[in-house]
Amino acid sequence: MENPAAAIPAGIDLEARRRRERRVRLLTRWIPAGACAALAGLYLLCATVRGFDLRIGLEVVVANASLVALVATGATFIFSCGSFDLSLGSNMLVSALVGVLLGRTSGRMEAVVLGCLGTAVLLSLLNSLLASFFNLPVFIMTIVMMNVYSAAATLMITSFGQNSAVILPAAMTAHLNRTWFYLLVMALFELFCCVLFYLRPLGRRQRFLGGNPICARLSGIRAKRLTVASFALAGIGIGLASLLLIVQTPTLSASSGSSVGMNMLIALVFGGMNMNGGPRSRMYAALLGAFSMAFLDALMNIFVTGSWYLQIVKGALFVTVVFLFSLGRRQTMLER
Repeated sequence: MENPAAAIPAGIDLEARRRRERRVRLLTRWIPAGACAALAGLYLLCATVRGFDLRIGLEVVVANASLVALVATGATFIFSCGSFDLSLGSNMLVSALVGVLLGRTSGRMEAVVLGCLGTAVLLSLLNSLLASFFNLPVFIMTIVMMNVYSAAATLMITSFGQNSAVILPAAMTAHLNRTWFYLLVMALFELFCCVLFYLRPLGRRQRFLGGNPICARLSGIRAKRLTVASFALAGIGIGLASLLLIVQTPTLSASSGSSVGMNMLIALVFGGMNMNGGPRSRMYAALLGAFSMAFLDALMNIFVTGSWYLQIVKGALFVTVVFLFSLGRRQTMLER
């Protein structure tokens, strides 16, 4: 017969370990918000000491963060299902080019908006069809489609552009090139996505599918239909980002928005998003990560001019954040 006294130390050790793991999970959950606040405070301090115009600097931060935030917020629906898409940046450029061409032809801003949103959603649905219904490997498919969209953008610029650029008259978008407009679009889209993700069955099913695809299917969740809906919602975010890209820079070239795709992945991880999807997915991670990256870019540009050092810093932060988040996960238990 087992001695009851012998089980007491083991029980105490188990409870202490659980408390320790809860503290680590709580700490890692607050790291993204703390990092964003620290970067913002450090930027404001350094910009003030160096004599920079804070109003102009913050406007640049909001403009840079808006593109990444919109794409990353929409992509959260895809990643929460356990899926993946690397072609979001190329999709945004093609959608922006279609919007510029339609706006230049019709002379109406409504055509630009419809062109951006419609093209982005259609291209996202094409990705979902290839990934879901034809059972293609998602990683390979998104790399192929990224190259296809990049080639399509180059062909459009060559065919319809001048001096390797497609230009929309600046007068059509000048009244929208305001910080309040960027904030309004981000806030409305974030609110819309949070309602779907946290308050509607769609978000719960997506997290369930990402956490355990087999149990989700056995529970009656239609994975293919849910994947199509996730890609369509991501397309809305891409379309809004392409619209803001046109508003910021009416002259589009093959390099316009080229860094958005990679910055979106870094922003999601830096904001606390679990790239494997499941119940640990966070919709607000996109917004936190986007502003963290924007403040980091602005902070680094105060001291050094160039882009190579930013990639090194972002890569180091990416690895560090992934390591810190891995500390709060228990591999011996199923996600709940």
